[in-house]
Amino acid sequence: EVYKTILSIDEMQDAEVPTQIKADERTPEEAIEFGELKTQIIESMKKLPKRERELIEYKFFKEKKLREIAEEFDISQSRISRIIQSGLDKIKKDLKRQGII
Repeated sequence: EVYKTILSIDEMQDAEVPTQIKADERTPEEAIEFGELKTQIIESMKKLPKRERELIEYKFFKEKKLREIAEEFDISQSRISRIIQSGLDKIKKDLKRQGII
């Protein structure tokens, strides 16, 4: 079965692993809304400092664990967690400012 990863800002903050749902469980309207939200999240991510953006990408798009990211970037797990949280807060603030969420 084909699965799509759904990443809301809140899920990214609260979940260790992104929520997955079957692609065919969404209505066409929901699929369009999801596509638009995903595009806006990516645009907001582009505004982040490079390190914040990279760490968010590793955590949520490459599905790396904090331990793996820490080893690759030679930074403590707690520091990575704080950087990711800061980036997520900025994305959420940007999306709210635009009236998207």
